[in-house]
Amino acid sequence: MSNYTWPRCIAHLDLDAFYATVEEVLNPALKGVPLMVVMGDDLGNRGAIATASYAARRFGVRSAMSVANARKLCPDGVYLPVRHHLYREFSQKVMSLLAEEAAALEQVSIDEAYLDLGHIADPPALAQRLQGRIIAEIGLSASVGLATNKLTAKMASGHLKPGGLTVVPPGEEAEFLAPLPVGKLHGVGPKTAARLQAIGIQTIGDLAEADIDMLRTNFGPNIGLEMQQHAAGIDPRQIETEREIKSLSYERTFLEDNANRRDLWHNIQEMAVGLEGRLQKNNLLARTVSIKLRFSNWKTITRAETLLTPTDKAATIAASAGRLMRLGWKRGTPLRLIGVRVSNFVEIDAPRQTSFELQ
Repeated sequence: MSNYTWPRCIAHLDLDAFYATVEEVLNPALKGVPLMVVMGDDLGNRGAIATASYAARRFGVRSAMSVANARKLCPDGVYLPVRHHLYREFSQKVMSLLAEEAAALEQVSIDEAYLDLGHIADPPALAQRLQGRIIAEIGLSASVGLATNKLTAKMASGHLKPGGLTVVPPGEEAEFLAPLPVGKLHGVGPKTAARLQAIGIQTIGDLAEADIDMLRTNFGPNIGLEMQQHAAGIDPRQIETEREIKSLSYERTFLEDNANRRDLWHNIQEMAVGLEGRLQKNNLLARTVSIKLRFSNWKTITRAETLLTPTDKAATIAASAGRLMRLGWKRGTPLRLIGVRVSNFVEIDAPRQTSFELQ
């Protein structure tokens, strides 16, 4: 029995190196072999790594890395194209298994979910049992974090990968988070982490104890307060069994105004790749693509087009954004910001893994 009294108990379960592990289950000869699953149809140098097995990660290969760079680090590895239909089948098996024992289940992507275990007398024992069943019945490894809230549970699930179980007892959320680098806090991106470090905040504990007025001055009243609450392990969000997303977007603000056509196109392609991953993660196809351009004089324009066929493919999104850019941008005109947005969604039959496993 658990020694803790849980006022609320949430588990975050994350399937380890999901695409690659599915391929190993389907072909046991691949176990222990450096394996890269490549996003898109191109296994050559223009592709990008969707998932790298843990054997491949020992060579320095990481998700989102170009295939060209991955081949330099691991030339003798196995490179396979993504097979979404197979990954969806495995995901559905896992989620069905989890739904048998969780009071509520929120699937946030093809390979991760939050579970409400508040009705269980011994949540750690149930988490271990679920991990064992997933291995025995489906062949996949899962890491689990257990805590009183979603943010801490998600942070905990990445603590002992692969296959670990990390329990953060009630009341110890801030203590668990405190020694971690501030850039590890969920929701703090590289740019925000750099800004925090520049004002002397190196760890999550530093952020929890920082002067709130300083945070509000540097990041705004709402963001500053939210970051500090998260750093203290405070997150009131509930399990959501249904969610609706209206749009997805990325923007790039340049340090210096940019008029380089090739560089701008490269940025569009990168944002399209990110949007492909988020669309697939959320089980969506987009009908509409939009582009946002902000010029050096701060004038901002947007352009949009509706596609004949809904898509979740980076190449299609980038091609549409490129057409729209040609309508709104005169070659050689400096840009301060460029953004790509997709909307007007069609839902498909099951969630997919985010194209890049950032773990």
